Amino acid sequence: MIYYVSQNSGAPGDGTQAHPFRQIQPAAELAMPGDTVIIGDGVYREWVNPKHGGLGNNQRITYIAEEGAHPVISGAEIVSHWQRKTGSVWYTVVDNSLFGKYHSFADEVFGDWYDGLGQVHHTGELFLDGDALYESASYEALCRDPEPSMGGYRWFAQVRDTDTVLYGNFGPVDPNAHVTEISVRPYCFFPEKEGISYITVSGLTLCCAATQWAPPTAFQPGLIGPHWSKGWIIENCRIHDSKCCGISLGKRAEQQDNAWTKYHRKGGTQIYTELIFANLSKDWDRETVGSHIVRGNEIYNCGQAGIVGCMGGAFSEITGNHIHHVNIRHEFSGAEMAGIKLHAAVDAVIAKNVIHDCIRGIWLDWEAQGTAVRKNAFFRNEEEDVFIEVSHGPCTVENNLLMSGRGFLNMSQGTAFVHNLVTGKLYPAPDTNRFTLYHLPHSTMVGGVMLVYGGDDRMINNIFVKKEIPDAHYGTFGTACYDGYAAPDDPSAMDHDLPSADAGRTLPVFIHDNVYLEGGQPCAFEENPRLSDIPVQIAITEQDGGYWLETNLYQAPVDFTAARVTTEVLGAAFESGQPYENRDGSPLSVDSDFTDAPS
Repeated sequence: MIYYVSQNSGAPGDGTQAHPFRQIQPAAELAMPGDTVIIGDGVYREWVNPKHGGLGNNQRITYIAEEGAHPVISGAEIVSHWQRKTGSVWYTVVDNSLFGKYHSFADEVFGDWYDGLGQVHHTGELFLDGDALYESASYEALCRDPEPSMGGYRWFAQVRDTDTVLYGNFGPVDPNAHVTEISVRPYCFFPEKEGISYITVSGLTLCCAATQWAPPTAFQPGLIGPHWSKGWIIENCRIHDSKCCGISLGKRAEQQDNAWTKYHRKGGTQIYTELIFANLSKDWDRETVGSHIVRGNEIYNCGQAGIVGCMGGAFSEITGNHIHHVNIRHEFSGAEMAGIKLHAAVDAVIAKNVIHDCIRGIWLDWEAQGTAVRKNAFFRNEEEDVFIEVSHGPCTVENNLLMSGRGFLNMSQGTAFVHNLVTGKLYPAPDTNRFTLYHLPHSTMVGGVMLVYGGDDRMINNIFVKKEIPDAHYGTFGTACYDGYAAPDDPSAMDHDLPSADAGRTLPVFIHDNVYLEGGQPCAFEENPRLSDIPVQIAITEQDGGYWLETNLYQAPVDFTAARVTTEVLGAAFESGQPYENRDGSPLSVDSDFTDAPS
């Protein structure tokens, strides 16, 4: 069955091509496995809440833009009739019925590891011609900012019993001569119930959702997401202006959500560990949750993360996305912010994404086991391009361009870092304060818990170029950051019978055949380093809507040849015992470069 939706329809319609629905939700109520919903041009101001899912890859429910159309699903509503209050401050009054059951300007952003930076923030947002304004802490603070501050104008909301007064400091702008909108819905496309699997969303623009904070220890909302199900495909969409997260692949709602912030009785590590085991006892497994595909999307202007997930992103593929301008407004902060932020990304593949101008690029937190980060381009990110935290491996980071001030922060062990071009700093660090989980190979089942002693890494066939970048933080340009770690021939490195690590004792690190240019420094025990001080031109430029790497790197008088990196070369991660292999269990061979050319 094919259902049609078009805002050009003169009546509500019945979903036929001759009489299409005017909104998407009526089709979402009816669509069953194998059905397709074709969506025409228009701005659909609604929360699409699909009632049914597909039965498998051959019986999906597909929501797709009509050929040549550019439909928009918006979480915002237009507001108007602004009156001047004083100077550059205007106001309008909105009846609370506009918000329905969810009042975004009464809902405070809240959750574990959230930091409001001394100010209360709400999930609602005010937009001027599509650009989000900044929330002021009070009406008085709003009036103190007669001109644009922090790169944007400001708003403040006063919620009353039956209506809400919105104040905007628009500087010299008359808001009545522009389009002003407020985000009123918590989602654009998100099933209210769990288990709505095998849905495809293709070719849509989704924007302006009043999303709540999404920590790993609570329900993780997003502007769009599968809500604890399996097999979604989100492709070729533009996803932007989510208060917190764009796409959520993450955690379900549970009774103990945000317990760390609410009760302060147990530490965050213990709470998260309990949640993992609780979900294992229910349905966190390959057959039920995860295995999503997120590809070809542009994701930007999100306050927390472009893509977030905890457990629900396992076995997923995140490929070919353009993710940019995430948490660059610095209105609030917290420990869950990145272009892509995933917990427990077991056997996930993150490949060929372009991630730039974000607070950080990719942050894999806990259980990045079997995860592959390959052929991504990172630049102009404020913090690290790739951050892997308290994972025991194996995790493979290969053939990436890491061009920001800090290329790699590795608070883990069991990482293979191979065939990367890095112009930023590297920094490894153990974490012997937290017992963290590892899994049985290619499974969600827990294999054990252990401290992160540090080490057990492979640093092979990378090119390190020292490019001084302001505020690049700690670390070194090259593998010299591993000088205090155990070498492969250190006989005491593998003696870890005690549950606590002695100072300075790490697992061994295997480092060989890296290239160091313009002052990049090799580790003291590296085998066969290649060095040159020749000046290297290396830059990212934008041309015709794409990004290009400009370099004379190939002119460096260095032997760039090296042996191929394979499962046999890499071996297995120490704690999990899982080999460095493909997620289907087949041997790994790094046999192509960033452009897919054979290497």
